[in-house]
Amino acid sequence: MEQQQILQAFKEYEIYMESLVKTLSESDDAHKPIADGKWSIAQMVKHLAEWDRFIRSERLPHMNAGAHLDGLPDVDAFNRQAIDKANTLSFPDIISEAIEERRILGRELAAFSQEQWHAVFYVSQKPMTLGQYFAGIIQHDAHHFKQIDDFLT
Repeated sequence: MEQQQILQAFKEYEIYMESLVKTLSESDDAHKPIADGKWSIAQMVKHLAEWDRFIRSERLPHMNAGAHLDGLPDVDAFNRQAIDKANTLSFPDIISEAIEERRILGRELAAFSQEQWHAVFYVSQKPMTLGQYFAGIIQHDAHHFKQIDDFLT
C-alpha cells in the first residue's frame, strides 16, 4: 500500500474508535466478552493500542533499507498483558490511548520519504516494505473491527 493510503486508513481507524466510545461509553458491553472464550471490545482495542506502541517504539526505528528484524516477541504473553491492562481501565480511557498511539504512529509514518517507504527490509528473513508491513496492520485492524461490528449488530 502507498503511504497516503495507510495514513488515510489511520484516520478511518480514529473515526471508528470515536464511534465506539460514543456507542459504548455508558454501557457495560465494552467489557463483556464478544463470545465464549473471546476478548471484550475493550480488550481488543487495548490490544491494538499496545501493538501500535510496540511497533512505534521497537520496530519502526529499525525499518531501514536492508535491516534484519527479529520475529515478534511472545505474542500470547504480549496479548495477555494488554488484555489484563484493559481490565483495569475505563473504556473511554482505552479508546483515548488507542487513538493517541495511532496518531503518533501516523505522524512518524508521514515523515518517511518515498525512498524510505519503498526500501526493503526483512522481518524473520521475509522481505518487505513499510507499505507491505502496514497493509498487514490495516488487515489486522479490519479483523478486529469485523468482530466488534458483528457483536454490536
